[in-house]
Amino acid sequence: MSQKATLAQRLQQAQPLLAPGVYDALTALVAQQAGFEAVYLSGASIAYTRLGRSDIGLTTATEVAQTLAHITDRVNIPVIVDADTGFGNALNTQRTVRDFERAGAAMIQIEDQTFPKRCGHLDGKGVVPVAEMQGKLRAALDARHDKNTLILARTDAVAVEGLDAALERAERYLECGVDALFIEALRSEEQMNRACAQFAQRVPLLAN
Repeated sequence: MSQKATLAQRLQQAQPLLAPGVYDALTALVAQQAGFEAVYLSGASIAYTRLGRSDIGLTTATEVAQTLAHITDRVNIPVIVDADTGFGNALNTQRTVRDFERAGAAMIQIEDQTFPKRCGHLDGKGVVPVAEMQGKLRAALDARHDKNTLILARTDAVAVEGLDAALERAERYLECGVDALFIEALRSEEQMNRACAQFAQRVPLLAN
């Protein structure tokens, strides 16, 4: 069974999946040898380690794809990869998905921030209109060659528009047919419970 199919099946189970953050092939190998079932390659981790910079939209799609390819060449567990905003508009998002899929991504995360994006826990973020994000998500879903390449929709709207708006955005993104949701920067157990109550029985959720 492929790593992609493995992740798709694993996410159907009730038990949470813990995917530690990695930033290169060595850290991914350490995670695999420690017994983890999947790893998460974040844009922030690449900015920190390759550029020595904060996560403020400086990392390129090519840098992420290269790092991803090194990881998937070394480990045989699924890799969830952060594709930031898709690195542009819907057409850019399609190219990003194709490149990341070729590099071995099992799940590709796309967020609704404006560009240049910022780390989800930094101030000063902005979000694009819902319709624009929906266009990117549909483009991403159309671009993949393998249905087991999962598309994860992330919203950063909690810090910008509030929790209610973020949950509504997540509903609209789910309508596009995405495989998982990530409501970024939930700030309390109460907020986490609201998100889970609304979505957990319908779609896999990621929490950071």
